[in-house]
Amino acid sequence: MLTVDLGRLQRSVKLEIKGQVGPDDPILADLSFRIAEPLQVRLEAHQAGPDVLVRGRMRGELELECARCLEPVRHTLDEEVTFLYVEGVDEAAAEDQEVYPLPATGWTLDPGPALREHLVLAAPAHVLCREACRGLCPTCGTNRNEAPCECEASDVDDRWAALRRLGSE
Repeated sequence: MLTVDLGRLQRSVKLEIKGQVGPDDPILADLSFRIAEPLQVRLEAHQAGPDVLVRGRMRGELELECARCLEPVRHTLDEEVTFLYVEGVDEAAAEDQEVYPLPATGWTLDPGPALREHLVLAAPAHVLCREACRGLCPTCGTNRNEAPCECEASDVDDRWAALRRLGSE
């Protein structure tokens, strides 16, 4: 678990945090994709007056589903991250200011939720296993990349039938 010791940070002004976030880490629960390999995280925390600035990088392999055929697709993630933890703001104000609230009590700072948020935003919304992916048959569900199906292709969308009737009158 990655944490920033705020007491040490106040004494040294700068701390380096290195570690891994594994696929079974609770901060990665319920994502729409899977972490194929542990995320390598390297952060540097700086004391900025009463606030804390955390900068660094996270790297790893994500496993997503192809948008057309639902087969697993690996995606390499290599992202710079920057988080500002501000003293004396509540959750709502922090969200409005696009910062994170510094814990009012305790001597540790957990960058896990901020890393999760950045990971979700950095993951691509749609990936393809290959550009020429033929996808799944909408009728029988056959993966058209693996086998042809015998379904007839219907290019007619019944939702437009009323408009077609108007044009033929």
